[in-house]
Amino acid sequence: MIEADKQKQENEKRQQEKISAYRRFAQTDDGKIIIADLEHFCGFYRPSICETNPNSEQTAFNEGKRRVYLRMQGFIRRKENGT
Repeated sequence: MIEADKQKQENEKRQQEKISAYRRFAQTDDGKIIIADLEHFCGFYRPSICETNPNSEQTAFNEGKRRVYLRMQGFIRRKENGT
């Protein structure tokens, strides 16, 4: 097997391990509490635009926080085969 194929298989294995870890975490009572806290803190259900003082820096900051939550949810909801 060539090195690129080995690397691809290793990356896929790590991806599956990450998906499984996120899912295990999300199924615990502590995980559910933390996820709910992050959902609120990251502003998942709020607009990224700062409504009181709209500016690009604050919008980018808010969207960055929101992206963290979206990444976590993406791994939790991803199927075991990585899709």
